[in-house]
Amino acid sequence: MTSAWNWIGIIAWIITLAVFVWVFHHIRVRRIKMIVERKHTFEWGNLIASGLELIVAFCLVIGMGYVTFGRRVNLSDQNAVKVAYDYEPLVLRVGTEGSYYVAVDRSTSNKPVHVYNYWVKGAKYTVSSNKATVVSSLKQVKIIDTGIPWSQKTLQKKDSQHENAYVAKMTATYQPSFINGLGVRVGHQAMTRWLIRVPAQSFINTTDIQNQ
Repeated sequence: MTSAWNWIGIIAWIITLAVFVWVFHHIRVRRIKMIVERKHTFEWGNLIASGLELIVAFCLVIGMGYVTFGRRVNLSDQNAVKVAYDYEPLVLRVGTEGSYYVAVDRSTSNKPVHVYNYWVKGAKYTVSSNKATVVSSLKQVKIIDTGIPWSQKTLQKKDSQHENAYVAKMTATYQPSFINGLGVRVGHQAMTRWLIRVPAQSFINTTDIQNQ
């Protein structure tokens, strides 16, 4: 169900689009009056008025477009987003190429993106390298996942609990606020990020990539 806060943005978009349509209609009506009533094909006053109206209309559309689609999420702003974490131990897989926690293969797209496959409680999960990081040391987290608020203290605790083999999932959800409501974002996910922890690089199966 849409949050009541998002109605701020929905109403703002309706007003913005209505103003946008009205401006073009008003420009057309004013030009017709200029030609029919005053027998003029050009007037500086009419041109300036039309220009100002177009500027206002486009500024409204661009502004709403930025707030709705272009504004970047700030994970450090607790008033803007709520960040939650989930941790699950990985299941060791045994194959002809040895034992591994993560299998890596190439995406079917033309982009240089890898796909990580991992197993948790008997179930297989797949996530793109655009949204996930695989590390064999917690020292790599600060370098590779800069800007993602992983807690080193919590990760160290999970290292002890799960023998350095687990997946951490971070989910950021937009909080109720005026600016999030204006962007029709309240209650929607702002970002999802996976951190796949393995004891060593040898527990990553890259056979599929090497064979391509």
